[in-house]
Amino acid sequence: MSGDLAGVREVWAGRSTARGTWAQVELLYLVVISVLVLVVPALGSVGGLLARPDVLPLLLAPAAPTIAVLAVAVAAAGAVLVGGTRGPALLDPFLTTTLAGSALRRRTVLSRPAARALLVPLGACLLTAAVVGTVLLDADVASGAELAALLVAATGTGLLLGLCWLTGELLAPAARPLLALGVLALGLVLALPGQAGPAALIPGPVPAGALPWPWALGIAAAGLLAAVIGWALLDRLRGAVLLEQSLRWDAARTSADAGDLAGAAAGFRSPPRAGRRLPAVGPGPLALVYARRDAVAWLRSPGRSAHGAIGVIAGAALLTAGATLVTGPAAVVAVLVGTLGVWLGSGPFVDGLRHAVHTLGAPALFGQSAPVQAVLHLIAPTSLMVLLAAAGSVPVALLYPLPLEHLAPALLLALLLVPARLRDAAKGPMPLALTVPLPTAQGDASVLPLLAWQSDALLLALATGGALVLAAGLGLPAALAAAALIGALLALMTALRLRALRA
Repeated sequence: MSGDLAGVREVWAGRSTARGTWAQVELLYLVVISVLVLVVPALGSVGGLLARPDVLPLLLAPAAPTIAVLAVAVAAAGAVLVGGTRGPALLDPFLTTTLAGSALRRRTVLSRPAARALLVPLGACLLTAAVVGTVLLDADVASGAELAALLVAATGTGLLLGLCWLTGELLAPAARPLLALGVLALGLVLALPGQAGPAALIPGPVPAGALPWPWALGIAAAGLLAAVIGWALLDRLRGAVLLEQSLRWDAARTSADAGDLAGAAAGFRSPPRAGRRLPAVGPGPLALVYARRDAVAWLRSPGRSAHGAIGVIAGAALLTAGATLVTGPAAVVAVLVGTLGVWLGSGPFVDGLRHAVHTLGAPALFGQSAPVQAVLHLIAPTSLMVLLAAAGSVPVALLYPLPLEHLAPALLLALLLVPARLRDAAKGPMPLALTVPLPTAQGDASVLPLLAWQSDALLLALATGGALVLAAGLGLPAALAAAALIGALLALMTALRLRALRA
């Protein structure tokens, strides 16, 4: 390491994100004013909107504290896993290269980016607690003191999630899944009724928001201790990990700025490491050969495949519950989040479809053209998606006496999202016409069609899920008819996109 830190300190002081004292005071002032002027009135409106007879029983249910603890445990385990790809303590590649090889302590240069990243879990926890507490306060179910206790506990929870995120960046790849499983196991123990956990200390039937002050202060104290531990752990971060994550994040940010969101997401896919000796090609009928290739590809990325399977199962369960068990805003949120979970979970299983589209225009080396390859690659992911959706929706139907037609939205959505992914893979480059400014009286609105073009696959998936739920409400024949119509439209749009790519 260099003994002369004058040049390094000059680079650090002259970075583009450096702010003086007055700039920091001004930023703090803007944040406080924005919260008072925009966030607080918006929370009041949301509280009045959600204080409904079909929402309050969900928050007042005896199982609400247990679900809240489990949700925090899942978020903590997810934060550990995300830390291995994009940790909270991250600088741009130039500063990372310059500072990682200097004698400056890591905590000196990484404290500020880590603190900025900590605002993400902290803000998410505070916003969730504020919405729940405002709803209960507006319905005269909780008092102002209970709302304050909930916000204090949410602050500590956000700090604990931040430590989990940093720990994921610090640990080796082999230890990261073990810690995530340990966090999930701890959450299960704390959520069990009668155990010495937060769910047991909340007197029923009181909602998850009404935490007692001793427990709320204990969570806050644990969060502050986690923040101190995280600040000390910054010195233990490895330079190779910091540089790798910095380069990956910088490349993803460059792709996103250029409008290539798919390329930005692809940069975070870890290369296959497991199952390298599994044979991907073998004898048999052509359909089984392609299904085997897809299955081997999933086994070579077990972590990514497991995350996708969990997303499909959880999304199907939530979609089924939203379509049958709840009503009002809760049903809308459950259907949208469930559809989003199924759509996100399908991503790891359709790499074969992406490969088929990428070979469009190339010589048919094995005798199959790109459209034929795409059709053959539909078999395995479609079968797997339907099985995973059944694994999520059938337990909900068995737990509650639901007719079988209530399983239709989740199963049909899983069936349709695979050809929808093929349509998305054949999207092609962004039209240059979308980058033309559209000046209006309110300013430049050219970003709106650009965002619509980037998110068309997600919007189509959400619309498909909503249409299937509405059709299932009219009966099973209506749901099947809606699925057939949507499937025909997807096939037509995919064929048009493939033709445009050939041209």
